Amino acid sequence: MSALEALRAALPDNPPESDISDKYRGDWLMRAASDVQPLALFRPRSPDEVARALAICTEYRVPVVPQGGLTGLTGGAVPTPGALLISMERMNLIEEIDPVAQTIIVQAGVPLQAIQEAADAAGLMFPLDIGSRGTCQIGGNLSTNAGGNRVLRYGMARAMVLGLEAVLADGTIVSSMNRMLKNNAGFDLKQVFIGSEGVLGIITRAVLKLAPKPRSMAVSLASFADYPACEAYLALARERLGDSLSAFEVMWDSFYTRALARKGGRAAAKGCRGLCDCGSLFIG
Repeated sequence: MSALEALRAALPDNPPESDISDKYRGDWLMRAASDVQPLALFRPRSPDEVARALAICTEYRVPVVPQGGLTGLTGGAVPTPGALLISMERMNLIEEIDPVAQTIIVQAGVPLQAIQEAADAAGLMFPLDIGSRGTCQIGGNLSTNAGGNRVLRYGMARAMVLGLEAVLADGTIVSSMNRMLKNNAGFDLKQVFIGSEGVLGIITRAVLKLAPKPRSMAVSLASFADYPACEAYLALARERLGDSLSAFEVMWDSFYTRALARKGGRAAAKGCRGLCDCGSLFIG
């Protein structure tokens, strides 16, 4: 029995697909060569299906390429010859949101924007935010330990995870779906998988930590003669704004003027620009 036959026998209700559309042949920046032929495409609907597929791939020594929203820029989701592509797009359920505990339980294929919108509807926010929010999936965000726009205030993606479930190469499901903020029970297994880019296992579910929604937001765009002046502005913003400073981005003059030119505008002055984002929470 071939590896593909074994996979189809183990997954009769959701067999791997031999006809792979161009969508799955690369990420946002890189594509597989036309002569690269993966074994098949598998789109699991549950952690159990992921486990069965990985166990067979290990037995038959078939390489695996996990895929999320395919928004990466480094080729991590690009198919390799003979590999089983595992797209997590069907595991897209938001299982539970707890406004009191400020947590949300999601499957790995849920788009980041869907999580943000669910949190917003509950009067909260999920702080992780990147430009590809509408397409990227939370499993990929965690596998790459995404940073995003609000690292200054909320940290990297790993800081927003309370619990995690992942499947190892041999099909073992490792579940540490902790929901408690204060938990010092043994090894923190979730941190092993966050940022591992699928090398240690495929993330299937996660318990995420939400945050209070800021009552107001303010953004400033400032121009500086040189980079040291921009650094000084950041130091001043941290001193004056404290923990309410959410983001600080720098744009070089060439980038800024090119962006303006595309819109038909003119730069007010030369130098680098600092974009400062501040969110405030008022209680009372």
